[in-house]
Amino acid sequence: MAPRRKVLVSTMKNEGPYLLEWLAYHKSIGIEEFCIFSNDCTDGTNLILNRLDQMGLIKHYDNPLGPRMDPQRAAYSRAGKMDWVKSADWVLIVDADEFLNVKIGDHSIDALIDANPDADAIAVNWRLMGSCGHAHMSDELVTERFTRGSTFEEPENGLVWGFKTLFRPGKFDFYGVHRPKMFKDKDVTPDMAKWVNGDGKDVTEKLMIKGWRSNKDILGYSMAQVNHYAIKSREDFLLKRLRGTANSKNKDRIDQDYFGKYDLNANEDSSIQTAAIQPMVDEWMQDGDLAALVRACAECSRRALAYQVEVPEYKHFVDTGVFPGSREAAE
Repeated sequence: MAPRRKVLVSTMKNEGPYLLEWLAYHKSIGIEEFCIFSNDCTDGTNLILNRLDQMGLIKHYDNPLGPRMDPQRAAYSRAGKMDWVKSADWVLIVDADEFLNVKIGDHSIDALIDANPDADAIAVNWRLMGSCGHAHMSDELVTERFTRGSTFEEPENGLVWGFKTLFRPGKFDFYGVHRPKMFKDKDVTPDMAKWVNGDGKDVTEKLMIKGWRSNKDILGYSMAQVNHYAIKSREDFLLKRLRGTANSKNKDRIDQDYFGKYDLNANEDSSIQTAAIQPMVDEWMQDGDLAALVRACAECSRRALAYQVEVPEYKHFVDTGVFPGSREAAE
């Protein structure tokens, strides 16, 4: 059997401090092709992506913020029209803080596909990974530092049962943030594609038309989950707040409540396989140009953070985990 072509599609803004780990991890589980868009970077992430493109590791496209569509959806719309993406056997769309964690076989993406040979789409539930109480940024791998996360069976909030999707692109019309979709004017029927969940259970009728979150009847995570490191440490969170989100121009929505919704630490989870990450990153960093860009990005992030913590409210948040004036501070 010919090797499957698996393409990961993502969009980024100011993700430089975490980029190489994310890329190395997904390469380590068997993804070889990456279609990455960046928009309006100020920390040099776009320059790192350009160099990775020159090294043949990814394909990078500039995707500036426009007046009509948010950069995330614009990127996925563009990807869905690219022949080299559309012709892939499988496409995975995840953000730079999301890691597909395959928990069966050799932990590769092929192991997940082989376990679901008749599937056209595999809905993989999030596990929201909390801060573990960490206040400060670190050079330690994100995947090794943040090892506590949300509860599957009794979710702490409605975000916990969100999912991302691994899918056969030829079966769908366009790509959404969480899942592929059919055109609205199409008469969609269950026989057009087979959806399974992270247990390999058929959930086609529930998900064919719409939905980006599971419920207790279609939840499944025994084969795979998506580790979602939305906040990391409190300092990392301040940097996230500066850059905003890929599908919203309103950075103010990334506030204390946002932090609380994602800072879930009830369950120890070190299931993600990390051994191959650092050796791969170290090999890439032998490239002098890439290494210089990564160092410059790290310095830019440190300076941006230092500027942020000059604001007393943000310094208080880093020190205590609470924004002055928030509900937590009032209690």
